[in-house]
Amino acid sequence: MSEQKERARAATPWEPYIDAALGFRNHWYPAFFSHELAEADVSDREGQPVSHARSVTMLGEDLLFRRLDGKVYCVKDQCLHKGVPLSKRLECYAAHSVTCWYHGFTYDIRDGNLTHIITDPTSPLIGKAALKTYPVEEQKGMVFVFIGDIDPPPLADDLQPGFLDPDLTLCPEGWSNIVEANWRLGAENGFDPAHTYMHRNSGLVRGFHVPTVLGDADLGDGHGLEVYEGDGPKGVKLTRGAGRPIWEAEVEPGVTIAARYMPDEPGILEGMIPEVTIWMPCGLRVDPFPTPDTVHFEWYVPVTEKTHRYFIAWGRKTRTEQEKKAFFDEVRYVWRDVVPGKFTNEDVFAREAMERFYGEENGWRRERLFGPDVVTTAWRKLCTRANRGIQPGNPN
Repeated sequence: MSEQKERARAATPWEPYIDAALGFRNHWYPAFFSHELAEADVSDREGQPVSHARSVTMLGEDLLFRRLDGKVYCVKDQCLHKGVPLSKRLECYAAHSVTCWYHGFTYDIRDGNLTHIITDPTSPLIGKAALKTYPVEEQKGMVFVFIGDIDPPPLADDLQPGFLDPDLTLCPEGWSNIVEANWRLGAENGFDPAHTYMHRNSGLVRGFHVPTVLGDADLGDGHGLEVYEGDGPKGVKLTRGAGRPIWEAEVEPGVTIAARYMPDEPGILEGMIPEVTIWMPCGLRVDPFPTPDTVHFEWYVPVTEKTHRYFIAWGRKTRTEQEKKAFFDEVRYVWRDVVPGKFTNEDVFAREAMERFYGEENGWRRERLFGPDVVTTAWRKLCTRANRGIQPGNPN
């Protein structure tokens, strides 16, 4: 048997992670930003498509969200009768209901119950069937949904630490987009200490004079990372050791490639060697970034086996409404488009470039890892131990 075939058959210490192409079941995930779903509106009663509902695919499941009296509700976006998506031609004749455009099956958005069938008003199915509902929580201007079958744990258990702190203000106008790559490629890219090499010439690095640091000089087992696996959130932290936290190599005599900005150089923003952590099921925290008093949050939410939704949000501790407004203005007018446009666009490029290898060419078993990947494998092992279930490829 060839070496390649042997590697292809070899088991890894993170087999459940390899199976989790659609993510981990029984966890909380961000669905969208609060401002993206307005209060339910039934002003159009002629069966035409109406706004103020939102259809989102997450972990391979199609979900339908509606806001009623300020509260967000979520049901499966699939009629019980013939399985068509309710959102394909949304009909809502009451603020609390949604009607299937095909045969008139009508459901209460609050509990999923089948309340009417317009084409068969006396059907015995009425009151005896219901759409699957999903627990929803809204925090810091974001809507989170629990995808699973168990009683949901506290939302805080599946969030980056500090996100729910009362004095942390999250800018309500974050950023999200669909990336043509599996969610794990997003998570591992975000947490990869050596991928700072790719960012060395980015507009953000050059414009803000951000040092592209690596990690502890001795990344390896027991070095350069901490794993959090107790009560509450489960995650991995990339630590900055006493060693030189930059990368530099002489690729040939007289030709040295190194980080563009060193942490102790004049003109470098103070405090810009951030603490980088990744938390189950799919959230990154970088503190500080992109400015010394800002916390950067990312999520990589599975959509299909080949796509994920990439979220970015920024937070800052504020004490007054004036400080809050100044923060919002800074995000909107200074760097809201700089981070996605001049920095994370490179991350998206890298993830999409990896998709074929991992999605079609058995990359999870063919990859050749090196020293800094110890933080990636620590993340894989944590997910293997601490997940609450694997999302199946064809959820029912």
